[in-house]
Amino acid sequence: MFSAKSPRSFYSEANVLTLLRLAFSLFFFTLAILKSNETYNFIGLAVHLIGDYLDGLCARKLKQETILGAEIDVIADRVEALFFYVNFLSFRPFMFMPVVIYMIDYAFVDFYLSYQFIKYDIISPNYFYKVDKTVYLLNYSPVGKFCNSTIVVLMLIFLPKLPIVPALFATGLIGVKLFSVHLLNVKNQTSEKPIIPTEKEQVVL
Repeated sequence: MFSAKSPRSFYSEANVLTLLRLAFSLFFFTLAILKSNETYNFIGLAVHLIGDYLDGLCARKLKQETILGAEIDVIADRVEALFFYVNFLSFRPFMFMPVVIYMIDYAFVDFYLSYQFIKYDIISPNYFYKVDKTVYLLNYSPVGKFCNSTIVVLMLIFLPKLPIVPALFATGLIGVKLFSVHLLNVKNQTSEKPIIPTEKEQVVL
């Protein structure tokens, strides 16, 4: 236990922590619906954010970063976010526009971008700087992560009378993600190795 793991390893304490924060956050999100109490929804959000930080810290400190762990983390983040925002709308339906725009960004566009890490020789999206530094800075650096996962929810909570602000910010995030996907596509195209003709083809030519 608590030892370094191979990138291909199935089990790790960090993965267990990810699954635990998923289970506990969903427990509180479900309570929010059953009890019609928004406080439980925010407790679930806190479990999600704290657990997401702790499982990543555990993986790095114990050298347990694995490809499976990164995949579980990406999926767990989206599941938890979807539960939180669906609940959030049930309590604050007037925030429909910014929430829907942000969910399009986070649950679909950002999910697609984050999952591209499996195409490269990296363990998780945290290592995108090895592929493209701009993509990393915009999305997976500490500042990028904060902008992508925290600013919108803070705007929704503290700017309830200005839903247009988080809506515009979420729209900007979609633009950033699409730009990042474009950068990866361009890099993939330009990094293709030229096809070298065989000896027979060279003779014919």
